[in-house]
Amino acid sequence: MTETQRDVVDLLSADHREFDRIFRELEQLRGRTDDGSLRRKRELVDDVTIGLVKHSVAEETQVYPRVEKQVDKEEAEHSKEEHAEAEETMKRLERLDPDDPEFDASVEELIGEIRHHVAHEESRMFTELRASFSHDELVEMAEKVEAVKKIAPTRAHPMTPNEAGVRLAVGPVASLLDHLRDAVSGRGKHSD
Repeated sequence: MTETQRDVVDLLSADHREFDRIFRELEQLRGRTDDGSLRRKRELVDDVTIGLVKHSVAEETQVYPRVEKQVDKEEAEHSKEEHAEAEETMKRLERLDPDDPEFDASVEELIGEIRHHVAHEESRMFTELRASFSHDELVEMAEKVEAVKKIAPTRAHPMTPNEAGVRLAVGPVASLLDHLRDAVSGRGKHSD
């Protein structure tokens, strides 16, 4: 199957698997305080934050409006609320150092929030997407999601409403500033 043939459910599910891979590594590092472990925790939290923010913005601008209009408005609203909770946790983690006693607890909170969200999406919303849209429509959504992920912000912006229009209007400016900050700090540029 070529990259362009992947539908939006496959694409978002692949993101979920990558987030869980990072979470498992973070869980193995919980409580470790040596310099290498602390540095790795920061790298992993930065990586998962970048991925989650891009994923969330893409869902909020390209998937949830379609779900809201053609599937279930309450389902879309519930998912946006879960994103908002996770953004608050990611913003808190951005401000914490890995040697702060709150860091591991906040990582655990984020893992719980995202795993709950993923389980909900994969058990209900993804099934509804496949039942409500044609394969071609789902492939088109995947292409739009990929395009948005390329230009989406890389940091949580919990004060920005999780509405498609607002995200599309504010996103490019936030993304530019995030990418500049990342370039200066080296965030997200480590080697595994």
